[in-house]
Amino acid sequence: MQREVNLADPVSGVVQIIKNTANASVDGIEVDGGSSLTDDVFLTASVGWIDNEYDRVLFDISGDGVINSADLALELPRAAKLTYNLSLSRDDSIGSWLVSSRISLSHRDESFYLDNNLGLINEQDIVDAGIDMYSAVGHCSIGIHGKNLTDEVKHGGDTQLPAMVGPAALGGTFSPLAKGRVMSAEVTYNF
Repeated sequence: MQREVNLADPVSGVVQIIKNTANASVDGIEVDGGSSLTDDVFLTASVGWIDNEYDRVLFDISGDGVINSADLALELPRAAKLTYNLSLSRDDSIGSWLVSSRISLSHRDESFYLDNNLGLINEQDIVDAGIDMYSAVGHCSIGIHGKNLTDEVKHGGDTQLPAMVGPAALGGTFSPLAKGRVMSAEVTYNF
């Protein structure tokens, strides 16, 4: 595995280097499908499961100064064991308007963000929904959309922090948050 390894640095804050870090085995399965429940309602679903481990370590991934069993015991970063998605969509007509609505639930198990397993991406269950209306002549559309409706905490990344930067004691990691709940409305008119 060739990885971009992030290391805390007291001068620059973070240093990123590219290294051949390890050999790993990744096994898994992913299944997805869809089905019409009625003439107007369509269901899609997917599930993914992976199992992974380091087979041989070539770089001090843990950062303890030696290549040993502590490196082999680390989990591969950003490799959630279980992910799944379930969504429903419906197309209908109301008067001269075509109405398309959808709702989805996505799940992702927690996983480590960094190679040395310091940063963690929390388990997430995200609900999105939307409805769009299209005029029969195609000139106008109206949409209302909601993303992350349950306002689930989502991490946008994770960066190691040095133990000290100047006089400030830091340590640990910095995990900026991705956007929470986002609601939007859109009106389009084509001339």
